[in-house]
Amino acid sequence: MGKMLARPHVILLLVAASLVVLTPPGLIEAQLVNGFYARHGCPRAESIIRSAVTTAIQQNSANAPGLLRIFFHDCIVNGCDGSVLIDSPSEKDAIPNQYLHGFEVLDTAKAQVEEACPGIVSCADILALAAETSVEITSGGKVAWEVPTGRRDGLVSSAKAANGAIPRPTDTLATLKSKFAARGLSVQQMVALSGAHTIGQAHCSSFWNRLQPFYDPTLDAEFARLLLYSCPQGNSTNATEDLDGSPTMFDTTYFENLHIGLGLLTSDAELEFDSESTAILVHANTNFDTFAANFKSSMIAMGNVDVLTGSAGEIRSNCRRFNSKINP
Repeated sequence: MGKMLARPHVILLLVAASLVVLTPPGLIEAQLVNGFYARHGCPRAESIIRSAVTTAIQQNSANAPGLLRIFFHDCIVNGCDGSVLIDSPSEKDAIPNQYLHGFEVLDTAKAQVEEACPGIVSCADILALAAETSVEITSGGKVAWEVPTGRRDGLVSSAKAANGAIPRPTDTLATLKSKFAARGLSVQQMVALSGAHTIGQAHCSSFWNRLQPFYDPTLDAEFARLLLYSCPQGNSTNATEDLDGSPTMFDTTYFENLHIGLGLLTSDAELEFDSESTAILVHANTNFDTFAANFKSSMIAMGNVDVLTGSAGEIRSNCRRFNSKINP
């Protein structure tokens, strides 16, 4: 399918400048700092990580949305502690994590940074830097931020915890709000972070509920027919569909599409149909500058929630394994 374009929303865009997401007081604690590794024994850490991620995305554009999803799925459970990177039994076994991909990119970045300065850089920070690099590349350099670092890696990785915390494509708006609030994230930040669906694809199983036994009435009928054609074997197929029609470009098409019934997932469409809270935020984010500012501040906020610092946790030598602790 070609790129799906939305209609302009001139009136609602007038409020865009006033809706830039602000981080709630107290959400970001003075724990992480910009340039942490430059002052703690590994001055080349960030450049090594960004170089490894850039190479991987150049080789396979799907790595960009993959890394961004891994970061989100990590942070939304117990904070950004790299717990989603642990091999089974772990969060990887959770239902919402079954299609995560890009772990090998992080393995490569970890190996390279360990060679340069062993035992210093956490897997959690590698993931945070990889997510930012993915956005910077897919936005053509238009959306970028300095990532606060100093995270340490967690000692627990639970599929049960992940199953309960991670938003699902079939979630209602009330459920989405509850899951984001559990991590101290506001409705404004939830909408901005949902904009990560501007890149990547979704499997048929993620949106099949909107096609059978009847088309979801909030879904554009022609779009529904095209989606049904994309999933000839129903929700059991590994077929995918672009999340917004421009899967390699970090832009505002995702938000534009929601207004005309082209939101792919239930959790996407739900944002448009709450006129008293989220709909106005959706329309504000159709302005690229507003979305860029909102997304950056929201990513920093999410990346700072419930992090491990100081002597907490550990610095893994292999992102897929705890150094010594047996995962409960």
